[in-house]
Amino acid sequence: MKFRYLFIFISISQLALAQINEHKYFGAIILENNAPMSFSLDLIEKDGKVSGYSITNHDTEDETKSEIQGLYFKEDKTFQLQETQIIYTKSENPINSFCYIRMNLKTKNRFTKKRLEGNFIGNFLDSSSCAKGKVLLLEKSIIEKKIKKIEKKIEKIKKKEVKQEITTTEILKDGDDLNIKWNTKYIKIKIWDSNQEDGDKINLKINNNIILDDFETNNKPKNIKYKLEEGKNTIEIKATSLGSSPPNTCRIELIDKRKKYPILTQLELDKSVLIIIEK
Repeated sequence: MKFRYLFIFISISQLALAQINEHKYFGAIILENNAPMSFSLDLIEKDGKVSGYSITNHDTEDETKSEIQGLYFKEDKTFQLQETQIIYTKSENPINSFCYIRMNLKTKNRFTKKRLEGNFIGNFLDSSSCAKGKVLLLEKSIIEKKIKKIEKKIEKIKKKEVKQEITTTEILKDGDDLNIKWNTKYIKIKIWDSNQEDGDKINLKINNNIILDDFETNNKPKNIKYKLEEGKNTIEIKATSLGSSPPNTCRIELIDKRKKYPILTQLELDKSVLIIIEK
C-alpha cells in the first residue's frame, strides 16, 4: 500500500513541475527595406513546446491572425516559432499570396523590461521565399497603456469607417449543426482552402438548391451572394473528395453586413455539416 501512495505522490509532483507559462509580446517586424509592420505574439509554453497565435497589421484592413507552433529552449531563453495556418484575415487577397514566417527569437532584459528579438524568414504555401527581416517585441503588459492611447487615435481617424465584427472561428465536423441569427436579407459566402491545395471537393446547397457541385476548393476564395428567405435557411456543405491529404478541409466566411462568421470544416468522404441561418 505504501508503494501505491508513493506512486501517487510522485505523479502529483511531476504534474506540479510541468509548468505552463504564458508569453504576450507586442511590437513590429522590420522588413529588409526597413518597412515596419505591427506584430504581436500570444504564446503558451509547456515543457518546451509552444503554441498560440500571431497577429500582423493590427487594426488595419489587412489584419491577419495566424496559428503559431514551436519550441522554447530554457537554457539560452530562445524561441523557434513558425506560422502554420491562417485563423482569420480581413484582407481580400488570395490565400496563396500570404507569407508564413519562421522566427528565431531570444529573450533579453534591459532596464527590467523584457524584450524578444531575432530574425525571421517567410515563405509562400509553395515554399518559395517571400520576405525576411527582424522581429522586435516588448512584453505586452509594459506597453498596454501606450497601445490604448494609439487605439484611441486610430478610432478617431477611423470613426467614419464601418468596422466589421469577427466572431470566434467555429470548427465543424461530420454531422455537426450550427445556428446563426441573421440581420440582413442577403448572405455573402467566401469559401476556400487555406492550406496546401490537395484536391478537396465539396457540394454546397442553400435551401436544397445546388450552388456548387463537386467544386474543388483552392487558395483563392470563391465568392457567393444569395438572397435569403424569411425564417430559417439551410446551408449544407458535403465532402465529395478527400484529395491527397484527408480529411476534406475548407475555410468559410459568412458575412452579415458588419459581422463575419469564420468557419473551418473537417469532413470525411460523403459526410456533411449543416448551417442554419435564422432571419
